[in-house]
Amino acid sequence: MQKSLIAVAVGGALAVIGAAPALAQNATVNVYGTFYGQYGSISNGAKTGTNEPFQRYDHFQNPGSEIGFRGEEKLGGGLSAWFQCNSSIDYRGSTNAQSGNAHAGSTWCTRNSALGMKGGFGNIFYGNWTTPFTRISTAGNTGSDETGIWGNSHLLTGTSTTTGITSPSVTPATVGSVSPGVYRRRQNNLLTYETPNFSGFSAMGAITSRNYASAATSLQLKTRLWSLGGQYANGPIYVGLGYEKHNDINNLGTALAPIGGSERGWTISASYTFSNNLKLGGVYHDLKTENTAAIGGDAKIKTWHIGIDWMISGPHGVRAGYTRAGDLTGNLGGLMGTRPTAGAGPSTSADMWQIRYVHMLSKRSEVGLGYSKTNNRANAQYETGGANSTQFIGADSSALGAFMKHSF
Repeated sequence: MQKSLIAVAVGGALAVIGAAPALAQNATVNVYGTFYGQYGSISNGAKTGTNEPFQRYDHFQNPGSEIGFRGEEKLGGGLSAWFQCNSSIDYRGSTNAQSGNAHAGSTWCTRNSALGMKGGFGNIFYGNWTTPFTRISTAGNTGSDETGIWGNSHLLTGTSTTTGITSPSVTPATVGSVSPGVYRRRQNNLLTYETPNFSGFSAMGAITSRNYASAATSLQLKTRLWSLGGQYANGPIYVGLGYEKHNDINNLGTALAPIGGSERGWTISASYTFSNNLKLGGVYHDLKTENTAAIGGDAKIKTWHIGIDWMISGPHGVRAGYTRAGDLTGNLGGLMGTRPTAGAGPSTSADMWQIRYVHMLSKRSEVGLGYSKTNNRANAQYETGGANSTQFIGADSSALGAFMKHSF
């Protein structure tokens, strides 16, 4: 009897051990990340004929450095459940106050993170994720980064940030913590749906689940984000169109008389990769903060970018681009993101030129050096990306830097 029981127990254990690999084959978990560092000598100088002082300093940034975990389990019938937790990292050991870096800190799931399910119907997920507008816009941002010395978000989209949807502040002349005017955004509490790919064509839509209505406001402001995108990606061709609206995001009233101004943005993005490894891309934005009854007038701005990413020979390549932010018009210029201008009107435009030499050490590692320059018109105040400095109105800025990037 004892031998029979032992045999049954051993047989059962072997059966469990044998089944474990079969179960494990249905689920995968991967660790991935990016370490990116760039060092720059930055100059914020005065225009000729002014008495503003000249500034030069050095700055080390780690824009976009991250570590993530993603997993997927096959459920059968082509259905899968998946998760992703992606977090910003600051390997320099700096605190947020010390770093001068929008991506500083090491809080969990601060970047694209979600729980979702996908199958023949498409992909649906909920979490903290870049909006469809952002993804369309970024696809054509060839030759440029989002942030840092070679980042152009401050000109193109009002900055790049992870943001929430909360009830706008009811204090006069403030807008709460909802990041108005920002169109390159990673949005929390975002429900996203992506269609299947139909011979290169696909679409996506997203909406925030939080819809605040403060009891203190008579108009019951309901702040919400909507974002839509359609794209064609097949071989060397990419074309995308995006739209985004931020409902009741601009509140410039009081607790008794709030003003629920909304805003919207359009983007068109495209790129083409030639047979000689030359990629040409561009993106265009039309952004508007809509009219409010108490203030009147809209704020409008049009921005665009064109650039190249060219692996010329072997590991040697070049990235270059030109970015343009047009004049800011209307009476609500202060609500168009973090655009540091002396007010809306003429001579609030700016240009950014950039070029980098890139050397690929491997498929996952690269180094390089380059230069960027931002030219401000008389009433513009755009600074070098991520410089964390005070830029003089009408003054130009430039940066000479080097970088290293490793992904795993």
